Amino acid sequence: MFINRAVTITSLAGGALATLLAFLYGNGLLGLIAAALFLLSIVFWRYGYILFPFFTKGARIIEIRGTYEIPPTRDYIIKKGQNGYYASKFMEIRYYESSLDKGDSEKRYMFESFEKAISSLKYVVKISLLVSAVDISAHIEELKTRRGAAEAKQGRSSKKDVDENARLDREIAMYTRQLERITSGERPVEIIAFASTTSFGLTKEEAAAKVRRQAKEVRTILSSSLSTDVIDLADNEMLRCFEWDKFFPTTAEEIKDEVF
Repeated sequence: MFINRAVTITSLAGGALATLLAFLYGNGLLGLIAAALFLLSIVFWRYGYILFPFFTKGARIIEIRGTYEIPPTRDYIIKKGQNGYYASKFMEIRYYESSLDKGDSEKRYMFESFEKAISSLKYVVKISLLVSAVDISAHIEELKTRRGAAEAKQGRSSKKDVDENARLDREIAMYTRQLERITSGERPVEIIAFASTTSFGLTKEEAAAKVRRQAKEVRTILSSSLSTDVIDLADNEMLRCFEWDKFFPTTAEEIKDEVF
């Protein structure tokens, strides 16, 4: 159930132990090598979804999963149909605003923006939400930590980076609103949102080119209309959303472990 966190903690503990033993026995070089190897294991385990596609793309590795293929770029999933190919891309949606803490006019504007976004889409798009209850006490501390990290990042950000500062303002405001609602007695829930779109082409290349164009338009429309960040997913993060379409975690702890 807690494989991701267990591997991370084990690697950190193993690296610390190897370093300590090496220094105790007077061989600092081996200790540094051991610590570096454990650090690399953490990097590949945690950020493999970023690094692995570079390797597969260079080696032109295609992964086969039943009737589906994952190309070397690992940024979409493709399947052969009767008359051609179907390609699907997945995107993460990061919401920073909620209608619960808005006035009537602001709520109306948000709903109108959502309707505008939906009506502007030219392609079939699926928007999925995973909702789970969270532990209040732990969630409060986590929100404070995330808000502090966002405030620190904003303090280091250049004033010329208008887009990044605006995004951080929305993120900090979101954490503040959530803390206010929780302390007022509201029961919080955690939401993971992602969108997916599918295209058809007579060849693999045509299907891939179409789905990338579709995803770009979907990202633009959703992010501008809903004041959200919409990010392309690749490798393990993409595959996780693909698998969640069929089976998904049954507890909040399982969700936390999968997105760790």
